[in-house]
Amino acid sequence: MTMPRWDRIYFFVFSATSFALLSFTALLVIPLVEITDSETGEGIRKTLIADGQSRLLLLSLLPIALSGSALLVVPKDGIPDRAAKINLWVSTFLIYVFVILFILVNGVLFFPTAILMTAAAVGASVRRRKRTIFAKSPDESKSGDGGGKRRRN
Repeated sequence: MTMPRWDRIYFFVFSATSFALLSFTALLVIPLVEITDSETGEGIRKTLIADGQSRLLLLSLLPIALSGSALLVVPKDGIPDRAAKINLWVSTFLIYVFVILFILVNGVLFFPTAILMTAAAVGASVRRRKRTIFAKSPDESKSGDGGGKRRRN
């Protein structure tokens, strides 16, 4: 399987969006609510949909929307511009706020999304050097193939 030739920032944001979708899908499938019967002491486990907590599910769409907006703004094969960097940092901050506020309910599931968005935001802020494939003459080369200090006799 070959990986597409995406920029590393786009790859991080794409992975964060994928993890956010996976976490939301886990919310729909994994039983997170446990109801204990007071008479028998037996516990019944339900999913959020079966328990009727639709507001919590709607709030859980927030990390998907934030990482998806960053995915739309960041270019696939280039360095993000200033607006994309601002979007990355704001989205990352808001995802961390979501994780902290909902840590006891479902925020832990979205922690990989927050980490990958942090990697994308920091990676977008780091300056990159322009690549030169080959230097034209040994005087321009800095690689150690010559052009360094000469012995003095």
